Amino acid sequence: MILELICNKKGINVANRDKFPEIVNQKAKIDLDSQKFLKLWHGPQHPGVTGNMSLELVVSGDEVMELKTHVGYLHRGFEKLMERRSFLQSFTIVCRICVPEPDTNEYLYSSAIEELAGIEIPEKAKWLRTFDLELSRLASFLMWVGGQAGTFGLGPIGQWGVTHRDYILDLFEELTGARVYHMYMVPGGVRGDMPVGFAQRVEAVLKKCEKVIKEIEFVMTN
Repeated sequence: MILELICNKKGINVANRDKFPEIVNQKAKIDLDSQKFLKLWHGPQHPGVTGNMSLELVVSGDEVMELKTHVGYLHRGFEKLMERRSFLQSFTIVCRICVPEPDTNEYLYSSAIEELAGIEIPEKAKWLRTFDLELSRLASFLMWVGGQAGTFGLGPIGQWGVTHRDYILDLFEELTGARVYHMYMVPGGVRGDMPVGFAQRVEAVLKKCEKVIKEIEFVMTN
């Protein structure tokens, strides 16, 4: 489909696939002084915003004529700090790369070390990691949807999201000993098993979240 769109745009027969690299590399002559083109930056607009990738766009009307990707250090230079630390010491940094959902970074970092070291984690540890990641994903969503709703003038939804996210943070505190930066996943598995009765308490929180998500969807779509 992408190949067909590019070929049709450039008036070239789509069957001529052997020339595809040449087709992609053809560029329109861009003269920014002609006022027909506009250069835009799309990416973090504030040093406190998570993420380090920005896109340099050249547009003509609604059409993107050129795109350059810029990937650098996070604003606190986490990547540089980790160069002088051991694998285990860097865990305190890794989870701080993304505050709303730190567990994803823990998982990726642990998995990378395990792959390098040839470590196979136990089956139960895989399930506990999945359990942890799903809770983290839900907590992150509730924070995101609250902020998104606020931009639409639906402030109360933000309060609903934060309140129910707090229930999940209570679960994280019970499971990992921390509410925000958990450092639960480590190379070789996880730091500990679930407490007794923890699954039942998770189920009760999920029922509350399921109810409020339906209410959020109703308010935002009606």
